[in-house]
Amino acid sequence: MVRTAKERFGNFFLNAWACSVLLSKCVVSVDHTRLNFARFYAVLKKHHTLAVLSIVRLHKVQAMMDLRQALEAGCAAAFAIANPEDEHFFKIDQHGIVTTPQKLTEKRYRWLEKNFKARSDEIKTKKDLINNNQSHANVISADSVFRIDDTGELINAPFFDIEDDYFVKTDLWLAAGIALELMDWFYGVNKGRDVIAFAPRFVEDVQALAKATDALRAEMVATDRYQRAMAKMDARNS
Repeated sequence: MVRTAKERFGNFFLNAWACSVLLSKCVVSVDHTRLNFARFYAVLKKHHTLAVLSIVRLHKVQAMMDLRQALEAGCAAAFAIANPEDEHFFKIDQHGIVTTPQKLTEKRYRWLEKNFKARSDEIKTKKDLINNNQSHANVISADSVFRIDDTGELINAPFFDIEDDYFVKTDLWLAAGIALELMDWFYGVNKGRDVIAFAPRFVEDVQALAKATDALRAEMVATDRYQRAMAKMDARNS
């Protein structure tokens, strides 16, 4: 399914894959004082790649859980550029056991919201979307692997999701957008600190991919399916 993704999903796959590759390669060196950034960046790269692969392998819930990991690691990485000290990320108790108290995570999110509110809000919106609909078992996520035949007597519960071209392309667009937003965030936090070196042509490559991602969004929102969905949302909110 990965090998045939280009033929099945066209530029939506090519763009998401290009964004994921750039995300994995955009940082070429890290100052020795920023090892916590490097640690979370490693997690981010892994799970974003897995997310794109899972999307085209028709494992949507797995993909969304990987994207949630990528978002959480990306937020921690952005914070670590400006706040590299270990005390922000873990504690060691009296028995020498490493712990990661939730209050440290909350502290990082508060700092990011205070100092980069617009970007923080965008990331939070995407994380909430994933958490509300896909990262927990519910009827919506179950519907992708459950069908009843026309007779009403036979259940179809496949291992792979029932393929829906529109939803797969939407998820690929989401993955691309997350990669671009996180890279832009790293670049912004690093300004004036210069503790991370980015790949040559990084800015130009991000801009080109952002333009392509915006064009794919315009293609999606122009479809009858999107228009019908928005009409339902408008009716519900009116």
